[in-house]
Amino acid sequence: MGGVQGQTVREPRLRDDVWQREVLTQPAVLRTVGDWARERDAVTFFDAGDVQANGFQANEDDRLGRTFTETGASYMGFATSALLSSALADRSFYAVAMTGDGSFTMNPQALIDGVQHGARGVVVLLDNRRQGAISSLQRAQYGTDYGTNDQVEVDYVAWAAAVGGVRALHGGYTEDELRAALDQAYAHDGVALIHVPVYFGEDPLGGFGSFGRWNVGSWVASTQELRKGMTI
Repeated sequence: MGGVQGQTVREPRLRDDVWQREVLTQPAVLRTVGDWARERDAVTFFDAGDVQANGFQANEDDRLGRTFTETGASYMGFATSALLSSALADRSFYAVAMTGDGSFTMNPQALIDGVQHGARGVVVLLDNRRQGAISSLQRAQYGTDYGTNDQVEVDYVAWAAAVGGVRALHGGYTEDELRAALDQAYAHDGVALIHVPVYFGEDPLGGFGSFGRWNVGSWVASTQELRKGMTI
């Protein structure tokens, strides 16, 4: 892994103001889970938000159908819901749902459905205690973020454990601890959830950044100007 990815994952942990300790960065989690999933021929689903924004840049597919995303439609809860496909597919597979704290809370019902219908897979919940994609957009456009985080602590492990049949795990604070949790999830014949605190902040090693220009906020006029004369 070279370039931006190589530089970013060489610093897999950064100190986070919210967690008040060093936690894994999203690129480090995505690489660890991605490598682990390929070793087990698992299928990975990326949810909407910053997990997706970082995920498609970190992704290193070795075959068609290795990963799926909702292609930027902002369907929060897609990955957790897609986990159910492991119970419906003609050919069995192990599903890995990469989601954020915001996206997961949009559809935790999928845990109940997963147990009910016999799904097999793991929800890897990257928790930065905010809507990270929106925070990043606000900072890029206005230099500060507003209204995208809160001070409400949620115990996602306890939440998942409250659903009978779900294996609920903490992903730890190192890559080795995360891999150990993934192995425990895989050994469970059913649905598992792993909660992973992740970094959010100004350090460029905390993510891969964004490419292009969204047609939102202060970028609207310049983005529309760029599109003039373009043909499809």
